[in-house]
Amino acid sequence: MPAVLLTAPAAEPLGLADAKAFLRLDHDDEDALVLGLIAAARAEVERLTRRVLVAQRWRLDAPVPPPGGAVILRPRPVREVEAVRFRARDGTLTALDPADWRFDWASERLEILRVTPEARVVEIDLACGYGDPEDAPESLRLALRRLVADAYERRTGADGPRADVADLIAPYRDLKL
Repeated sequence: MPAVLLTAPAAEPLGLADAKAFLRLDHDDEDALVLGLIAAARAEVERLTRRVLVAQRWRLDAPVPPPGGAVILRPRPVREVEAVRFRARDGTLTALDPADWRFDWASERLEILRVTPEARVVEIDLACGYGDPEDAPESLRLALRRLVADAYERRTGADGPRADVADLIAPYRDLKL
């Protein structure tokens, strides 16, 4: 089920001034480095939680579910299902009417109510993320600050997030049973 980024975030969930204040930096000499560390920290938190922190648009391709089945939508959180289309074996796309599918907000699953026999793949356009940068949960923003500070101090890669960062992001991780 590959997902493709259609629209990247317009801004990072942690601003340069915020990161520099957390690092106690009062000069501009390393702004480019700090911006790179912010982007890397966001990518790491998004990878670990399988959630996007700032508004983005994604396209998800999934096999057509069996009748009564559903497609689990990723990445999360899903703010809106923008479009649903079937792709036939020959590549033609057929848009589904919103009455032909149902989005379950609680489980973030999309149930297809009407399936055509020629449909092989369902293509779903999603608006994901918490919204504006300041809408990301504060615990995840604090995890970003700590990852930035850790990377700034070490200047090398680490073997996964520190325990304090792992604790901050733990409530947002998907559990597998």
